[in-house]
Amino acid sequence: MEKHSPVFESIEKSAIKNRELPVPTSPVIMAALRALYAGGPQNRWRPDSFGRPYYRYDSRDGNITLFFKPPPNFGNRFDLSKAMYYTPRLAFIHSGSQRAAVHGMSVETADIFLILMASIARLRNPAWDIARIGLDEIARLRGVALRHGSVQNLYDDFKAEILRLSDLCLSMTWRDYAGGGSVTYGKQIPDRLLDIVDVEYKKGRETWTALSFRCGQALSHFLSPDGLRWIGYYSRSLLELSPYHEAFTKKLGTYWTMVGVVAGKKGSSPRATPRTILDFCGEEVNWRNPGHTVDAFFKALDRLVEIGVLAEARITEPPSRIKGYFKEWLEIPITVTLSERIWRIRDKAKRPLSHQRRTARIEHARQPIPAPTAPGTTRALTENPFLIRQFRTDYYLHQAELARALGISRQTLSRYERGLHLLPVDKASKILQIWQRKAKTD
Repeated sequence: MEKHSPVFESIEKSAIKNRELPVPTSPVIMAALRALYAGGPQNRWRPDSFGRPYYRYDSRDGNITLFFKPPPNFGNRFDLSKAMYYTPRLAFIHSGSQRAAVHGMSVETADIFLILMASIARLRNPAWDIARIGLDEIARLRGVALRHGSVQNLYDDFKAEILRLSDLCLSMTWRDYAGGGSVTYGKQIPDRLLDIVDVEYKKGRETWTALSFRCGQALSHFLSPDGLRWIGYYSRSLLELSPYHEAFTKKLGTYWTMVGVVAGKKGSSPRATPRTILDFCGEEVNWRNPGHTVDAFFKALDRLVEIGVLAEARITEPPSRIKGYFKEWLEIPITVTLSERIWRIRDKAKRPLSHQRRTARIEHARQPIPAPTAPGTTRALTENPFLIRQFRTDYYLHQAELARALGISRQTLSRYERGLHLLPVDKASKILQIWQRKAKTD
């Protein structure tokens, strides 16, 4: 029987109370997220000379290589006449288990890694103290209670993801921000990403299992007060998204959260090209159907704005989707504005808002702004198509929703709004009817 341990009561109360989790940002965490996203069926890990998978992240400040624990020396366990036959076979079996572990990585693996890092960020000394968490708390933070109709199936999946994280090792050569020069970890002896130990508590007939873990040496290097230590907030709404149906949205939200923490504290908006984002997310560029990639970006950004991760996203719609547009679009930067509650560290001296005042503020912000009067004729819309965008903004209509109501694609509606194509009279009449109907309801 598994039961929630009273040891973790204060941690869980703070996690349930807030909709954001404190998460540190460092080169090791960014490299680990890249490696986890690069796993799965579309494996982007490389094999070494022995067939063992590894992932290398290179930057102008250094490089980080993630891999699994090297196998034991099988050759010393047999006689020389037998070792020449057994050693290659056992090494192949060991590397095969590592490739299977990489193949089993998913967005949920990265979610659990972020939850563990959030527990470490709450510690008084994140670099050296030991954090503890239960499987039931991970389930609550993920927003799931059952999997295939069973709690045990859910916990078994979590255990499998944690075992993958516990087997990850790394070696790092990076710029020493505090003392100058460079620092190397794991050159001779591999360093672990996280030191994880399972702990079982018993009291009478009751038993509960939890995890006790702490940072590896390379990870703790950036969590020291003298090192690079940005602590931001990760939205629980992002954790609660499905890792199977909204995987790209979760990856994109994680990227903007991590990059936006540093950019926001420097007073600038985070920006990146779609090619850079796809590289972080471990996604291949869809050259066969480039429009699918463009639409996936628009859909994911709209979803992130909807759940409150982003306050604003400025992405360029391709003016025309003729041959050759995709290469240029991949290099056009996307600029976003993170929600202020995610990247800003709250001042403890300020008294937090009560639930009633916070709810009232949110409801007040969601009230629609009074819109101008709808045009009297369709001619006004055809002569000034920019009114369509104004109509969508005033009534909080997504471009895809209005396009669906008109029976056209979102790209076609975008061309009408920007005046690239002439707005047909029948479509203008339909827009005018929707506008007048919404104006009456308000």
